[in-house]
Amino acid sequence: MKKPLVGVLMMLGSAAAATEIPVSDLQRWTSLSFSSIPANTVSVEDGNLHISVNKSASPLVYKLDEPLAVMSLAVKARWSGKLNIPQGAVQGEAGADDFILKLGIVEAGDRTLNWLQRRIAANWIQQLFKLAPKGTGIERINFLSTTQQQKLLGSRRTHPLDDLLYETRVTYLESPGEFEMVYQFEEPVVVLGLWISSDGDDTGSSFDLTIDRITLNTE
Repeated sequence: MKKPLVGVLMMLGSAAAATEIPVSDLQRWTSLSFSSIPANTVSVEDGNLHISVNKSASPLVYKLDEPLAVMSLAVKARWSGKLNIPQGAVQGEAGADDFILKLGIVEAGDRTLNWLQRRIAANWIQQLFKLAPKGTGIERINFLSTTQQQKLLGSRRTHPLDDLLYETRVTYLESPGEFEMVYQFEEPVVVLGLWISSDGDDTGSSFDLTIDRITLNTE
């Protein structure tokens, strides 16, 4: 991790301290889908990114023009509808693995796909590794997520399905409405791209998410 970080820091030089991600330009985002799960409906409304979830799930991926050594980020968003976490279930576990928003930070690293993996890996994994510049790889996706369960706030885990997926619960959503997700990294993280997950397939939920702004700060 140290080697790519040093390289990016040298490359940044006088780069702007804040980078605004274009939430109003769908051409900059890649929409993925899962073969057995209905896809979300994605659109731009009043210059903002709108995701309609109806018992569905489909990630959105954004590739940065160049890697950024990010110190913090902020997301301004709002949601309506209902996320049906079963009573007694722990959000994120089997049968309750749905979230209003998980913002995945794709971190630079040394992992790459070999010849065989490039041919048999799921499409979402192949798209993930395409975010890395030629000759480099990724470390993981660190999903910064909302949660409907206050006791989970601040908790972290490696996802049981794949060690490429790491989760940090950073924002508690008590009810629908506006919210902000703000996160400060302990040290600069070299970011290759973003991955937005908003899903209701596991719990049969329907809701709408509108993202007004995503800002990456390099200072």
